[in-house]
Amino acid sequence: MHAFKYFIQKHLRSIHFILLGIVFLIVYVNIFDQKVHLSGDNANYYILGQSLSSGEGYTNIHHLEKEAHFHYPPGYSMLIGIVLKLTTFDITGIKVLNGMLFFLSLIFAYLIIYELSKQKNTAFVTCLLLLFNYHLLTYSTIMMSEIPYLCLSTLCIWLFFKLDTNSLTFKSLHFWILLCLTSISIYLRSIGVALMGSFVLIFLLKKQISFALVFLTGCIALYLPWIIRGLDFEGNTYIQQVLLKNPYKPELGQIGFSEIFERIGINIERYITTEIPSALVIPKALMNYESNYTISEWTLGIFILSMIAIGMVCQKKRLNSIVFYLLLFLSILMLWPQFWYGTRFMIPIIPFLVYFFISGINVLLNFIFKHISVFNKPTLKPALLVITLGVWGVFYAKPSVNNLSFNANAQYSDNYKNYFEIAQWINENAQHESVTAVRKEGLFYLYSNNYVIQFKKTPDLEEQIEFLKAKKVKYVVVDQLGYSSTYNYLYPTIERYPNKFKIILELQHPNTYLMEFKPELGYWGDWENGKRKGFGTYTWEDGQSYEGYWENDVRHGKGKVTFANGESFSGKWTNGILNDTVIKRTINGQIIERSLYQNNIKIKVLETTD
Repeated sequence: MHAFKYFIQKHLRSIHFILLGIVFLIVYVNIFDQKVHLSGDNANYYILGQSLSSGEGYTNIHHLEKEAHFHYPPGYSMLIGIVLKLTTFDITGIKVLNGMLFFLSLIFAYLIIYELSKQKNTAFVTCLLLLFNYHLLTYSTIMMSEIPYLCLSTLCIWLFFKLDTNSLTFKSLHFWILLCLTSISIYLRSIGVALMGSFVLIFLLKKQISFALVFLTGCIALYLPWIIRGLDFEGNTYIQQVLLKNPYKPELGQIGFSEIFERIGINIERYITTEIPSALVIPKALMNYESNYTISEWTLGIFILSMIAIGMVCQKKRLNSIVFYLLLFLSILMLWPQFWYGTRFMIPIIPFLVYFFISGINVLLNFIFKHISVFNKPTLKPALLVITLGVWGVFYAKPSVNNLSFNANAQYSDNYKNYFEIAQWINENAQHESVTAVRKEGLFYLYSNNYVIQFKKTPDLEEQIEFLKAKKVKYVVVDQLGYSSTYNYLYPTIERYPNKFKIILELQHPNTYLMEFKPELGYWGDWENGKRKGFGTYTWEDGQSYEGYWENDVRHGKGKVTFANGESFSGKWTNGILNDTVIKRTINGQIIERSLYQNNIKIKVLETTD
């Protein structure tokens, strides 16, 4: 028996890893979703990875122009590109890779928690809780950068813990590896600057100024190529979007100084009442974020934050990099536009929030067991912990797995079925060089295999038409995906210029349309109060066109009609009715006939002179 206990104690870490691996495989196989996730970002990452693997560089190969890409940092796309180049992996393989990286994240989290607590069982229980976390599991099956960044950031924190800062020299390979990996983390997700900042702060607190400066300078230098690349084009789009009042309505302009504090207040309120509780105790995705939060939501949020704070304060290593990392990370999120909501932004710090929450609960229980005599029984705490884990398994772990398993086996909703069916129609029927204007261009491209572009987010309807023309758009999709941009920017354009959009395919339940864009048809000219007024042209499908003046949506004033054969006549209209001398000419401009019209009827032929 003694030898068995010795064996368990000696190999406890390995046993924990094996148990975590077995549970992970069982859970992951059960919840793995082979479908392409409906987030447009994951499709764009894959497309950029395809571009890199095919040797076309970091470019938007799904655009006709194949212009250089500078929105997403290239780290995750480069990882995808390498995997696609060296293996036979497809989308499913990349999703499985994210699952493997999630498991590695659990291993690194275990090592970090052990460094903090010096208790292997605490590290194991925490990682077991993380393994069933709804949000971590969700993103472990999606082609997104959250899990790869989580894996690399936890590795960096563990490496920092193992760095002997007291005897550190610039000859230390450990230091330079950490510097390089931290820089790579910023290439995965820009929020990696919080990780870099936390390490620099620790160096400064230890009065290791030279190492702080070298680390900061080195990370910036390694990231500098991406910064310069962004300046060569249109700048850092993330920064541009953060500065907007609403990234989904750019016409509202940039945020003012006073509005920054309003944004911070809104974000603090939402993170306390919704985001942080969702990350830790709610086994489902929250899509509806209301501004009026209930007392119970505030109570739960404040309790969770209190336990996290207690857990952080009571650490043996109080000024550790994780504390600074969390503070910097959350500070950046507070500056995020309030329209960017969702637990996905907190994925990289969920392991640390869970650990500090557990630590805080443990401190609270120890206080109760020590100061309240009725609870001061040696067997009560272990029993309570077992009961707590059992309740957690019933009310959190099981629903998490069940919800994700259900989603994995469910089909796409009807609106997305229609969307993808139209994409398939493009794939089978459209010319390869055709361009389709859509919402969620990356997703559409995966199914259409033809060029796409997202219609412009502008309330200026004429600007929208000019944009579609400039991008050589052949088709336009009017979707029912539930996003406001289609009905804010695309639908009003079609409503004003219906003759420029011809329905090619109509799917029902819900109504989804594929339209051919014909910019040469219909009206183009001046408007007033939503009606045609001033000078404008109108072209019919048979080739006939009118060029002249309009009033109250009809022809009014002098104008000229040109037929498909090149002949034309000019005259004067009154409220849409031809009442004037009409001159008919050949394609060369020679007069064929002069006649008098009243109420659109030719009543008299006049003498013709050239």
